[in-house]
Amino acid sequence: MIRVGVIGLGEVSQCMHLPILEDLCELYQVTAVSDVSPSLVSYIQKKYHVDGGYLSAEELIAKADTDAVLILSPDQYHCEYAALALRAGKHVFIEKPAALCLEELEKLSALQKEYPGQVVMVGYMRRYAGPYLKAKEILTQEPKETQYLRFRDIILEAPFFLGQTRPVFYPKDVPADVIAEGGQLRRAQLDKAVGADADDETRTTYQMLTGLGCHSFAAVRELFGVPKKIHSVTTASRGEHVVIVMEFEGGFLGTYELVNNQEIVQFDAAIEIFQKDRKVLVKYETPYLRYQPAYVEVTESTGADTRTTRHGPDFHDAFQTELRLFADCIRNGKQPKTDLADAAEDLRLFGEIMKALKAGKA
Repeated sequence: MIRVGVIGLGEVSQCMHLPILEDLCELYQVTAVSDVSPSLVSYIQKKYHVDGGYLSAEELIAKADTDAVLILSPDQYHCEYAALALRAGKHVFIEKPAALCLEELEKLSALQKEYPGQVVMVGYMRRYAGPYLKAKEILTQEPKETQYLRFRDIILEAPFFLGQTRPVFYPKDVPADVIAEGGQLRRAQLDKAVGADADDETRTTYQMLTGLGCHSFAAVRELFGVPKKIHSVTTASRGEHVVIVMEFEGGFLGTYELVNNQEIVQFDAAIEIFQKDRKVLVKYETPYLRYQPAYVEVTESTGADTRTTRHGPDFHDAFQTELRLFADCIRNGKQPKTDLADAAEDLRLFGEIMKALKAGKA
């Protein structure tokens, strides 16, 4: 049984990680939780029967009886808390993004080398989804030349789905000085990432990429590598709408579309791979509704005939799958594919995207 401490008890923690840890009671025991909100800590302790409740990550890491920690706090604290956990001898799961700026992540990566026996996993759950892995298998076992790639996140955000499904406790007692401190730290890290002179729209776009886009880019990286060139970056709606055109090894183009503020009830997150006589489509459903059926679709043409094959349905929850794999890595001394070095590739790529965006505005 892996004793785990959960740092950060917000919306995603309440909807995903805590219920899943409870489901995986044969693997995990939640022995401690922490958050800056006293009422939220008390609520979660009672709901999940957790003995240890703390108002700071530092205190949980130093005092709680844990083997591992899940870092689900605001992004700007990820590296700080992960470093404390490593030094305290804990295994670490960090919800994406691992960091807001590459400098902070590189420091953490250097520190991890001093603790090779401890697992550090970044929560890119889409890369553990069954349909995605099936698509990768098809592309590997039946290779064809890719001619065009389209991937996207055109979504309605969580409140609509949660309002009809799962209750979330939103605290009202977070200290004002803690909110101010978090904002200042976030601003400082964004200054490092995009430059202190970056305008608000550029900052928003960068946060859209690190917050939502990293899921899609990380999945595409695993299939095709890092784009070799960013051709253009166009933004609108104060930076919340983004279209990126890029070129991959082999000379084919790819486009990424991000639209984050739609009110149409849909979650259109997908990867489409065009290979002349074959198209492979991976479609992701909203993570806020668990155990939905998911598929990978393969459309093939022979000239006289076109047919689409659906592989699925797959009802596995990708968040649960990755936490099972985190436990397996701890028990068997393995490192996951979504490690710190892997996460750094996204931040380097986003740095190049920001350069292209700034150049287009000049």
